[in-house]
Amino acid sequence: MNIAETHAAQVFLAHHDFVKGVALKYAPWPGLMEDITQQVFLEFMAKESKWDLSSDARPLLATMTRHIAMRLWRERTRQQPDVVQKLADHIRLLAEERETPPRYEDEVRVLRTCLQKLPQKSRELVELYYYDDVGTPQIAEQIQMKADTVCRALSRVREKLRECIEQNLNQGGHAHA
Repeated sequence: MNIAETHAAQVFLAHHDFVKGVALKYAPWPGLMEDITQQVFLEFMAKESKWDLSSDARPLLATMTRHIAMRLWRERTRQQPDVVQKLADHIRLLAEERETPPRYEDEVRVLRTCLQKLPQKSRELVELYYYDDVGTPQIAEQIQMKADTVCRALSRVREKLRECIEQNLNQGGHAHA
């Protein structure tokens, strides 16, 4: 690694949490956030000679992260049923409309706390669907339920998590589910 590459890697690492936060905004499940962050690093390093790293790198990293996140999101959702694709597009649009300054570290910390407060079955659903990338038909088969019942259960869990996060962030970030 030459001096310019070393400097570029240091710049990226200095903004790693920022890139993860932007990635989370556009791809709302943790596994995809890590994929996006890694891809941003690879593409950033591949083009490091083109960047002016003497100025603030955050606008560049934010734009790269957004484009890579949307590309990976499209690739993932292209394989999903039409309803899931529409939901993914809706989530992406909501993320783009969000104008409040990012509080990703607080939100992720509170989300983890809220997840721990869920009943065991709800946590298992979240883990299977979001972390293990198991589809609702497969989850339904595993737990001997209908796929639409699993979808409704996931929707209720998301709503509980959303309420828990909002409540805790409004109370200063201390988990009170």
